[in-house]
Amino acid sequence: MTLHSVTVDQPIAASVERIWERISTPEGIATWWRPGNIAPVLGHEFLMQMGKWGDVPCRVIEVEPLRRLAYTFGDFELHWTILPAEIGNVLRLEHRGFDLDNPQHRFSFDTMGPGWRDVVLPGLAAGLLQAA
Repeated sequence: MTLHSVTVDQPIAASVERIWERISTPEGIATWWRPGNIAPVLGHEFLMQMGKWGDVPCRVIEVEPLRRLAYTFGDFELHWTILPAEIGNVLRLEHRGFDLDNPQHRFSFDTMGPGWRDVVLPGLAAGLLQAA
């Protein structure tokens, strides 16, 4: 079985500290995505409240403060990396673990890629710009 990923690079004109706060704290993540009791602590288990899809169990699997955060997200993994760029920073998301032979994974792959790229991450960037 080959697993596939969605990778999105989102330029963000904000400091590393402000981006980190938005991806690694319950207050931050709720401003642009969904509520969840996330904490940047290796092994921390938490739930993301995904509306009609219910609560998704998550567990932090990698932490490098102000640079990398990764956690399981149901069947998947979300890997966040903050990279320096001319405009400020780039937030890279790698949404890993799609088995395209699984119809639910295929549906998620087809909808989440455009969702992250066209709606969710631009919303994060715009929110940080407005909060500046």
